[in-house]
Amino acid sequence: MTTTFGSVARRGELVDLTFDRVYATTVPDVWSAVTEPARLARWMTTYTGDLRLGGRWDAHETDGSVYCSGTVTECDPPHRYVTTWEYEGVAPSTVTVTVTEHPEGALLVLQHDGIAQTGYAPGWQAYLEQLDESLPVGASSQVDPDRPAGVTWEARYEALRPVWSARLAATTGSTT
Repeated sequence: MTTTFGSVARRGELVDLTFDRVYATTVPDVWSAVTEPARLARWMTTYTGDLRLGGRWDAHETDGSVYCSGTVTECDPPHRYVTTWEYEGVAPSTVTVTVTEHPEGALLVLQHDGIAQTGYAPGWQAYLEQLDESLPVGASSQVDPDRPAGVTWEARYEALRPVWSARLAATTGSTT
């Protein structure tokens, strides 16, 4: 059985997603993993541009095309950044990443607010599970014990999509 993690909140027609991960490492190590392009490419995708306050960035598909862009609107290294999330054909939304100390090491909270397209939920979980392969996961982090090791993002997304769709339908009344 596929296990999802993360929380869902509905605000009218929009959805907010929040994912918490505990890592048995330091705050600076987690911050580096979520802000440095070389490390982001290991678990998420290739980023170009400026990931500092006021900077514009692009996220690239494996063929090099841009699939998403944004502007960093707040940044407090090594603890918090906020960026716009601009995906073609979809209303802009906001992603907030917070890294704080935790008894097991560091707590990462990724919040994606104001989204109308619920396909983001399985996507973020699949990405964060790939980050789990790059950083030591803390004992209190929820994991899917049935997730195959080394599964591709695409395969994992497809496995998670129907489970998240049902979960989101129960929350929002929609499976878009």
